[in-house]
Amino acid sequence: MIEKILGLIGALQKKEYAKASLYYVAANIIGQGVVLLSSAVFTRMMSKSDFGLVSTYSTWVLVLNTFICLNLFVTVRNAYIDYPDDYDRYNSSVLLLSLLSGVVLTVLIVAGVSLVHGSFSLEVVLLACIQSVALNVVNYMMAIQSMKNQYRQRAFLMIAPNWVHILLSIVLMLVFTQNLFMAKISGNAFGILIFGVFCCLVLFRKAVPEICPSYWKYALIIAVPSIFNTLSDLILMQCDRLMLTSMVGAEETAEYSIIYNVGSIIVAIYQAANGAWTPWFYNRAANREYAEARKYQGHYLLLFTAFTCGMITISPELIRFMSPVNYWGGIRCVAPIIVASYLIFLYAFLTAFLMFEKKTGKIARNTVIAAAANLLLNYYLIPAYRSAGAVAATVLSYVLLFCLHYFSVDREGKDYFSLRAMLLNLAFVSAYGAVLYTLRDLWLLRYLLFIVAMIFLYVIKGRTVLKEFLGSGS
Repeated sequence: MIEKILGLIGALQKKEYAKASLYYVAANIIGQGVVLLSSAVFTRMMSKSDFGLVSTYSTWVLVLNTFICLNLFVTVRNAYIDYPDDYDRYNSSVLLLSLLSGVVLTVLIVAGVSLVHGSFSLEVVLLACIQSVALNVVNYMMAIQSMKNQYRQRAFLMIAPNWVHILLSIVLMLVFTQNLFMAKISGNAFGILIFGVFCCLVLFRKAVPEICPSYWKYALIIAVPSIFNTLSDLILMQCDRLMLTSMVGAEETAEYSIIYNVGSIIVAIYQAANGAWTPWFYNRAANREYAEARKYQGHYLLLFTAFTCGMITISPELIRFMSPVNYWGGIRCVAPIIVASYLIFLYAFLTAFLMFEKKTGKIARNTVIAAAANLLLNYYLIPAYRSAGAVAATVLSYVLLFCLHYFSVDREGKDYFSLRAMLLNLAFVSAYGAVLYTLRDLWLLRYLLFIVAMIFLYVIKGRTVLKEFLGSGS
């Protein structure tokens, strides 16, 4: 068995994009691992209400990050195909536009808040804007590294910012004990800012930033429609927390945030692996290699299905480790949240093709529809069922979004994917989640069922996949 595992790792390392995936997944486990570990620290250092407010602040940062820099980092993937000879010059010029937008919108937002005299603290708003701009720059750099297959450098950026901003937050919270909320978000903002400045210096050193109207026009045509997509996607992923805070209270949000953090591990791992999958898929799509893309999509599905089942299995123990006992009521909702995260992974195949075709308008339209449905469902379900209602709204909205994306892909695009394989894997994960929902308090049965499920997947298809990677398959 050990020889087979070592042989598989060796075979993967010979495939460049598979090697990158190994780096990204390992880096994500390390980077996100410290986030999970920090939850165990912060939930015990802070009150439940303060922890809920930090979660709400983080949601606003993600919302600001969507539009404050015009979402321009999404364009570097297309530019890699369209501007291969001037790629560094393009990146430098468009990053300049991104920073100018960030500065202008930060000034307008802070000025608007100061004039309104609302319940928002000016310091909190400024920190959120700073963190959003810095996060956008880091994402910009990581998107470039993904296309260039600079997996070592990208892996560094997947790990280091998380560690730095968490350690900085802990230090500030130990010093400023009277205002733990401000200490925590200050650590987040300035920890990310360090890496944002670093990424700017690296990119501007490769090419002097300059105003280039043709690059800016190209980038804006792709990026502006994607703002609505990303913003709607965030509404899907984050509005439940905002609505829970306003309709039920920050303590309910805190409990929900813990289970959502477990589900977000699925999203984080898929995003890490997609750092290698996306450039590989773009190259296959550019050469119309349908069979190759569909074949490896099947392999990818199998691996992620196994990982998702594993996360459902260990999720009750993770929640108990990450939080004190007054958070454990959320354990009943974690399996459905993980299934919802699996749906995000599934429709990412479809959005990758739509992005390759530059059909960001279709992505935005579909996501807006699903986000509107999510808001409506949350409005009716949260008052009646609290966090369980938010979970139900999330799952139903992602089912709708998957269907909308699938019907937006043209006939040629569907040749790159196997709908049957996606639905079979989704059915398997959903059934597994439903069974483990009933076994959430019976840890021994859960782990025995996981072993049986993995044997089943190995016999059905896993053996074939392993043989191919080891070089003895067709």
